[in-house]
Amino acid sequence: MSSKYTKLDNSDPFADKNDDFQIDDDDDVIAPDTHASIPTIDSAPTPLPKYNNEAPLPPVPTITQLSSKKTYEGGIFSLNYYRQFFDLNTRDFFNNCLKSTNVLSKPSADEFNQLGDLYGSIWITASLIFLLFFCNSFANLLAGWFLGSDTGSLGVNYFKMIVSSINLLYGYTFVIPLLLHLVLKFYFKVIFLAPLTKLVSIYSYANLLWIPAAFLSLLRGFLVNHRSLDTILKWICIFFGALLSGISILFKLKIYFSTIFRDDERKYMIGCIALLSLAHIGFAIGVKVCFFGRL
Repeated sequence: MSSKYTKLDNSDPFADKNDDFQIDDDDDVIAPDTHASIPTIDSAPTPLPKYNNEAPLPPVPTITQLSSKKTYEGGIFSLNYYRQFFDLNTRDFFNNCLKSTNVLSKPSADEFNQLGDLYGSIWITASLIFLLFFCNSFANLLAGWFLGSDTGSLGVNYFKMIVSSINLLYGYTFVIPLLLHLVLKFYFKVIFLAPLTKLVSIYSYANLLWIPAAFLSLLRGFLVNHRSLDTILKWICIFFGALLSGISILFKLKIYFSTIFRDDERKYMIGCIALLSLAHIGFAIGVKVCFFGRL
């Protein structure tokens, strides 16, 4: 007689690794969580973030975002290399111009480690040359109109004026910063050396302060019959433009010199400022001779 009950096998089912076993599709297999932690009484639940009326938290910057500074490939013989000196939008340009009108604006020490733009250096200097030439020529036209004679009788060589003004203003704006950069690099061996383009940018934006003096020189046309007043007005224009631009340049360079020279090296800083002041005085005299004739 066969029994309907089968005898239970009490042997270990995992004793033989080759034993076959079957799991149905609808069975749930739960693996033990070895990393689970048992909550304690002292542990407080993590508060959930609120998104109703609170502003979202700022995103954490990634390495890609931190290193997103523009790079310009190519050497000095590649046009792409010089794009970094002209990469300036209109808003930044006008902000720099507005900032330069304050002769006592104090730049931070980090600004001397940044590249200066050559966009302003070229166009501001070109605009100043045009304004000085235009104002001086218009004053001569007024003088000729009051005298009832042709402007050719005034003996003004306009071609010589424009060529000499280009050489003078561009030479001063680029050569003096270059000489200063070479002296600081090879003679004083400065470690915190400002880029050459930054020094050029300081000089070029200071040229904006010559613009009021250029417009003031228009009044010379009404003083054609008063030689002494005409001479005084010429020197007032030169003094006004040279004083404002000189203070702007020397004040910013003094801040830079105070970061590279120690207290016991103040004599070097004073010497550099004195030489730059003499160069600026010579430049002002050159502007006087170039646009207003001999001394």
